[in-house]
Amino acid sequence: MHELPEGFADTLARVIDPAQREAAAGIIEAATMLDDLGLRRFLQLFAARVRTSSEPVRADELRRFLQQAAL
Repeated sequence: MHELPEGFADTLARVIDPAQREAAAGIIEAATMLDDLGLRRFLQLFAARVRTSSEPVRADELRRFLQQAAL
């Protein structure tokens, strides 16, 4: 199994809306319960969002990614 890159938590903290970090953490934790394909989809959606906008990621966006990934 691969380890997360050093500073991963700091990177997440920079891209997530500070007021929604707790909710976002719960959604990300739920995403880790997906099967490999679902988790991959979630991470791809999340990464695409970060690449396309400098706005902080909100919990409702992550929730939507989780729902899409679980299909």
